[in-house]
Amino acid sequence: MKLLGDKLSSVRGGRALFFDLSFGVVAGEALLVLGPNGAGKTTLLRTIAGFLRPAAGRILMEGGAPDHALSEQCHYVGHANAIKASLTVAENARFW
Repeated sequence: MKLLGDKLSSVRGGRALFFDLSFGVVAGEALLVLGPNGAGKTTLLRTIAGFLRPAAGRILMEGGAPDHALSEQCHYVGHANAIKASLTVAENARFW
């Protein structure tokens, strides 16, 4: 399978963060996204995950199941801490 971004563009708050961005990532590979604060890295990841709609372009899974949405074939793991502050360490361990 191959995750493809085809001529993606994103506008947030009236500002173009990226435009005409294309990439391809084959299963087992990684995509390294670098840039300064505000460049659109998180917006790109949230767009790939389906949380945001691109202003232009498309994201697709080549070789994926055509009857399944992209969000059913790819998973987004954010950087937020999954620890529940109201639980003890033992309770958090049991929860997960």
